[in-house]
Amino acid sequence: MAKRIIIEDAPKKKPSQKRPFRCLNSDCQTETNLIHAQDFVRRHYGVLSYPKKKRVCAACYAEAKKQQDNLVEVLEAKRLLLAETLPAPKTTVILTDSGSDPSEDELKSDESEYEVECDDGKSLEETLDAIFTDLGLNGQITDGMSHLEQRSEKLLDEFEKLNTEEFAPLEKELDKIRKEFYDSFRHEIVWQPSLDIGPSGTVIHQPDGTSEVIAEDSVQGPVDFLPPVGPLDRYELQPQEFCYSMKYSLFARWVQAQVIEVEKREPKNTLYKIRYNRTKGGGLPRVIPGRQLAYAGKCPTRIPVGTRVIAKYKDEDPKNSTISGSFYVGIVAEIPTAANKYRYLIFFDDGYAQYVHHDDIRVVTEASTCPWDDVSSDSREFIKEYLQMYPERPMVRLQKGNFVKTEWNGRWWRAQVQEVDGSLVQMFFPVDGRCEWIYRGSTRLSPLFNKKLNIKAQTEQLRTIRRRTAPMPGSAVVEYGTFGQGQDLEPAQQGGERRAVARKSTMTRAGTPPKEVQLRIEQESKGFLNEVIVLLAFSSKNSFAPTVITKKHPLQEKIMKYRRHICASRCLGKNGDSMKKHKDFSPLLYPLLQGWNRLIVKQKRKTNTKHEVFYVAPCGVRLRNISEVFHYIITTESSLEIDCFSFELGVHVSLEWEPYKRIYYSEDMTKAEENVKISCVNSLDESEPLPLTYCNVRLPTKHVPLNLDQDFLVCCDCTDNCQDKSKCACQQLTVHGTRILNMKENPNAGYQHRRLYEQVQSGIYECNSRCHCAVNRCLNRVVQHPLRLKLQLFKTARRGWGVRTLCDVPRGGFICVYVGKMLSETVANEEGKQIIGGDDYYAELDYIEVMESMKEGYEEEVVSPEDSSKSAFQKSSTPGSLGNDSDGFYSENEPDNSDTDRDFPGQLSKGDKNLGKRERSARLQERSKSTNSSKGANSEDENSRSAKDQQSGEGNGKSEKSKEHGSDEDEEAEEAADEKQRQRQAFLPSMEKRERKSVREFFGKDESVYIMDAKTTGNIGRYLNHSCEPNVFVQNVFVDTHDLRFPWVSFFAIRNIRAGCELTWDYQFRSVDSVPGKVKYCYCGEKKCRGRLL
Repeated sequence: MAKRIIIEDAPKKKPSQKRPFRCLNSDCQTETNLIHAQDFVRRHYGVLSYPKKKRVCAACYAEAKKQQDNLVEVLEAKRLLLAETLPAPKTTVILTDSGSDPSEDELKSDESEYEVECDDGKSLEETLDAIFTDLGLNGQITDGMSHLEQRSEKLLDEFEKLNTEEFAPLEKELDKIRKEFYDSFRHEIVWQPSLDIGPSGTVIHQPDGTSEVIAEDSVQGPVDFLPPVGPLDRYELQPQEFCYSMKYSLFARWVQAQVIEVEKREPKNTLYKIRYNRTKGGGLPRVIPGRQLAYAGKCPTRIPVGTRVIAKYKDEDPKNSTISGSFYVGIVAEIPTAANKYRYLIFFDDGYAQYVHHDDIRVVTEASTCPWDDVSSDSREFIKEYLQMYPERPMVRLQKGNFVKTEWNGRWWRAQVQEVDGSLVQMFFPVDGRCEWIYRGSTRLSPLFNKKLNIKAQTEQLRTIRRRTAPMPGSAVVEYGTFGQGQDLEPAQQGGERRAVARKSTMTRAGTPPKEVQLRIEQESKGFLNEVIVLLAFSSKNSFAPTVITKKHPLQEKIMKYRRHICASRCLGKNGDSMKKHKDFSPLLYPLLQGWNRLIVKQKRKTNTKHEVFYVAPCGVRLRNISEVFHYIITTESSLEIDCFSFELGVHVSLEWEPYKRIYYSEDMTKAEENVKISCVNSLDESEPLPLTYCNVRLPTKHVPLNLDQDFLVCCDCTDNCQDKSKCACQQLTVHGTRILNMKENPNAGYQHRRLYEQVQSGIYECNSRCHCAVNRCLNRVVQHPLRLKLQLFKTARRGWGVRTLCDVPRGGFICVYVGKMLSETVANEEGKQIIGGDDYYAELDYIEVMESMKEGYEEEVVSPEDSSKSAFQKSSTPGSLGNDSDGFYSENEPDNSDTDRDFPGQLSKGDKNLGKRERSARLQERSKSTNSSKGANSEDENSRSAKDQQSGEGNGKSEKSKEHGSDEDEEAEEAADEKQRQRQAFLPSMEKRERKSVREFFGKDESVYIMDAKTTGNIGRYLNHSCEPNVFVQNVFVDTHDLRFPWVSFFAIRNIRAGCELTWDYQFRSVDSVPGKVKYCYCGEKKCRGRLL
């Protein structure tokens, strides 16, 4: 069957209807009699950039021609064009469709745009020069610039007049109206009187320094088991009343008893006749003093700190079932607060510390005037010092997982923090796998032990406040504060029951500033960030013309396209890249001002996406890391230095900080003494900083033997700008110095491309004047270069004057040095006492002392093989020892560094197998035998008398039992449990410091530490304030001398520091109360503030 084929005619294409031409003048609608428009006509009507606008009507052409003739007349008359009255220029924007206008192919013309005829044989350049001369165009340019400057100055004067007379009053009125409008919605804050809210309330001090009132009625939990606050009532026991009594010793558990009668009544020395309940048949009566008896019922009021009590001890080890749940004697160290979960901290006489609930505590019926007189002699000194300092007390700040050297059995071991519970920390000893709860204020923890080791000598010698300039080891920090224990020691002494009220804290706590001070603190840091934009114009002559503008929004920078070539000095451009002309900017901005670009590139990988920083050199080559940048600088002989570059993502090189308000402002407080200007601003009041003789070098005084002879310096002969540390003699001094602490070298110690990412506690040795390396290229020259950062001195609300950075500082970047007059210790002590505040800017050059304390015991405590073998087989005969064998554990932070790696005296060698046996220290044995204190002797006599009575009573009881019924096994087990003592612990370490010869003694007989005094003479480094969480660390550097007594004190950034942040470092004052009569509170405001500096 044939297929049907249908053929359709294709649709005819309609002819396009194009719009006819119109006059190029947008205000004219003429479509007929149009002529071709020359360029001056198109320029006059603002359509020169539109190629399709080339037709004009006769009327519009005449208008443009007239204007052109007027300009020609002005030029021929050699009058200034800019002085003439010219019509406003016309700008035309055309929105067209691609098919609405005729195409270029339809516009065919034989007219030429430019026709140049030189019949006289002159060249085109010569003809143009002649025209310029005839028309006086050169004069038009110079006179025009002068005319514009005059008009600009006139406009500025008119604007200033208008702003003063019109705009300023209007703005003031608007501000007044705005304030009145918003004041109607503003909340009014009124200070109300104290409000009675119920039986009790607690003021809780937060870590950030603020205080919060907790109304206990609104808190679930404490109301259920905490009694109200009231006076402590110690009443006399009555006959037939039940109580708890000490049966064997202070270290054994207390048992139940019953009062028979009162033998003798005396103030705080009442004698009771009692009978123990568990003794079959009652046993023989015993006479016990009131200080060895406790009430059977719980206390009806809260128990204050310093109260003598017995408390139930709960042992986590199931093997100690006889000990757990029994009452042991101790003293209250903390009252219940939210910080300790509403529990009491009890210090037991045998060295244990534990948190106990109120229901598990019984008050001792009588106590001495001084509570510590009743405490066992082993813990008496610690309890006395604690109660005298309370509520202000030092404690080591610890976190789970930290490693801290801890004393045990007379030796120091590396222990790990298992748990932190309020003021207690559970330490795990890997040496034998045992755990122990220790009070965080005990000197058994090495950070606190180190602080108090030489406090007596410091009290005798140290009379001035001095900042520590040598880096202190360890991550644990000793903090001082009340830690929520701000209540009174003895509420009963207030003469009545205290009412619990909701009130704002009025305690003089350093971290709790008043409201007006908080407002000033906010005002001091108010400001805004500007972004400095660098626009680079690249000309055909291979030169850059940088233009710097300040805006809040960045502009797109044009990057030169890379063409393959070999980089050389010509890549830097004709004008080079000198840094001297850009000193007013951040050093990280120098490359951008010299034609570089800094790019943040997002790289997509298969598994992740990563952002990286690249630098694009002036010639277009892309550099991916700091090593490539340094190679480019060396290859092109650039004057830029390597520390002008940062590959940190968190660093913004173009941001600059400006204060929001300036009441007082000085452009340069150094008076041109520094390499860069350091501005000074006060946003709080009109006060100025005290006069200062600014200097940027150390100034030794008469009694300071600073020897700067170059012949005593080690130097290097590097030709590679000290890139290879293994070949640089100066850097090898730094590397070898790390063996002082770790017993092995750290080959990476020191600078990494002029950044110091890690503190080198043993010091850094920089290249010096005798070295052969280039000063500006050497990678081991940092602190000897002049100041480059943009810093600002500003007034703070509570800490005087401080220093902040106006631009971002990368991690490890050098900031400045600390200089001033160098004094001997004798002169410093005299001036510090004679002048009020004369020691406020003292800084100790204590490099030698810190290094010796860190390596103490390395040489002195080396055990010979004979002694080691003897100690390996020694057995302990002390009762209550653990008796398990274990291996030694040596290290400060890393295990098994060396057989001789010991930081404290008295450690064993690795072969010692007697590590698990606890021996009583020699100091505790001496103290137990001492009879200096009459009260202490009485206490010991009573204890011994109780033990004798117990022995006689026990003997008589056994004889009667044997006659009647024989021995009762259950009763004998209870008697054995009552007599059993826990393994004793201690709050204080059982060791003494050994005398050693200091390195300073080799310099002279009366040699002592030297002091840097920046009170009246110094640099910007003197204004850096203290912080417990600083962003700057101090580093000792040896530059012009290798004398260990005189290092340079320099500051480096711990982390990336944003523009506008204050620069702070840790003063590391020796210890609280180390300077008699001087107390300094810390106002840093950090979350982990230690509270006190002195």
